[in-house]
Amino acid sequence: MAIIVPAILEKIKEGFEAKARSFERISGVERIQVDFCDGLFVPSVTVGVKELDVLNPAFTWEAHLMLHEPTDFFEYQIAGFTTIIIHFEAFTDKVQLAREIGNIRSLGLKVGLAINPETELSELTHYGELVDQFTMLGVHPGSQGQDIIPEIFGRIKSLRQLLPHAIIEVDGGVRAENIQQITEAGGNVVVVGSALAGDPEWDFEKLREAIDL
Repeated sequence: MAIIVPAILEKIKEGFEAKARSFERISGVERIQVDFCDGLFVPSVTVGVKELDVLNPAFTWEAHLMLHEPTDFFEYQIAGFTTIIIHFEAFTDKVQLAREIGNIRSLGLKVGLAINPETELSELTHYGELVDQFTMLGVHPGSQGQDIIPEIFGRIKSLRQLLPHAIIEVDGGVRAENIQQITEAGGNVVVVGSALAGDPEWDFEKLREAIDL
């Protein structure tokens, strides 16, 4: 079964803490993603990692950096993140991208490489041995609540064919109505934000049930 990962995208520390507590109470949640936006790579601006207290070590935390050319990853390690996801499109210099992947690994952290809906999948074949997972955006990054872009299902299948053994995380627009289609296409991990905005525990269970339909 695919792993369901709740996602937090909040502008202020208090909002982040409230959302984290609500997700930590959900039975079956082991992994939580936190989105960081800088107003440059995407229009949104979120709470910064330096504002956060140390994360609950009972969970696995991944940081999704929707930042322009991020280079400082040590603060994320200090906060308690074990996976850092950076965007392919955030770096115009792909030599720098490869260097930052190495810098993340040098901290003992796992690396994810995210791609926007328009990016050619063939670009990722060079990174199959360098990263631990690929994060495919099903929406344009920067805000929650968007509808999934229909082309994502074919893109997941194509990436699965290109990289049969890759961990493919799908982020954006995930709902109970499409989560099974995502996993059948080849997604190992699904990231969910606004679909948990009602009663998170009830919503999470409905997502798990939808995978098994």
